[in-house]
Amino acid sequence: MLSEEQEFLLRSLDDLEIEYSNGDLSDEEYVTLKNDYTHRLAAVTRIVTGSEAASPIQKQKRYLWWVTAIVFVGISAGYAVAQFSGLRAPGEPLSGEIDRSPRNRLADAQRLFFVDDMQAARGVVEEVLRDAPGMTEALVLSAQIHERMANPLAAVRQLDEVLQTEPANIDALTLRGWILVRIDDPGVREEGVRSLDQAVSLQPDVYDPYIFRGFVARELERDFDLAIRMYEMALDRDPPDAMQPELNRIIEEMNSELDRASD
Repeated sequence: MLSEEQEFLLRSLDDLEIEYSNGDLSDEEYVTLKNDYTHRLAAVTRIVTGSEAASPIQKQKRYLWWVTAIVFVGISAGYAVAQFSGLRAPGEPLSGEIDRSPRNRLADAQRLFFVDDMQAARGVVEEVLRDAPGMTEALVLSAQIHERMANPLAAVRQLDEVLQTEPANIDALTLRGWILVRIDDPGVREEGVRSLDQAVSLQPDVYDPYIFRGFVARELERDFDLAIRMYEMALDRDPPDAMQPELNRIIEEMNSELDRASD
C-alpha cells in the first residue's frame, strides 16, 4: 500500500512540473502543491525504509485515503460512462463523416477520461473550451481531469466558474465539495461540507451527492444518524448493483454501533 502511495506522489510531482511548464499553474499554486507532495513523499519514504514506524493513526489515515480514492474513481468512471453515453443522439452513426462539433469532441474527451488517458482527455477538452468557453459539461469534465491528475486548485477554479452562472449545478457542487473535504484544513473542509449540503438540499435524482455526504458524516463527523440517512437516500436513487450491498453493509454496521452506544 505504501509503495503505491509513493508511486502516486512521484507521478503527481512529474505531472506538476509539466502543468507548471505549460503555464497551467501560477507560481503560488506550483509552490504550494510541490511542498505538499514533497512533504508527503518524504514521510511515506521514511516509513517504507523503516526509519519511521507507522502509528495506528497513520495507518488508519492511509487506509481511509485509499478507500476514498477507490470510491471516487469508481463513481467518477460511472459518471463518465453516463455522460459519454448521453452525448450521442439515438441512431447517430459511429462511422462515416466525422462531426467535430464541440459536443462530439466532448464525447471523445469523456471516452478518453473513462479509459484513464488523462493527458489526451485534457488536450481534447481544452480544444472544446477554446471553441465553447462557457460549455458547462466541458468545464466540469476539465475539473474532473484536474482532480484526477492531482491538481485540486485548478479543478476548484473551474467548478467555481460553473457555479457563478449555474449555482444549482449538482455535478459542480458535488465534485467541489468532495475535493475540499479531503484537504487537511478545517476551514476548507467546512466549505466542502457546505457544497455537499447544498447539492443534497436540491434533492437530486443522482446518488453521488448522498454517498459523498454520507461518507463525510460517517468518517469525519462521526454522525451515524446523518450518514445512514444519506446512504439510504443514495440507495433510493438506484446506484450500481455492485455498490448496493456495500452500502447496506455499512448501514447495518452503523446501526449496530448506535445500538451498542444506547445500551
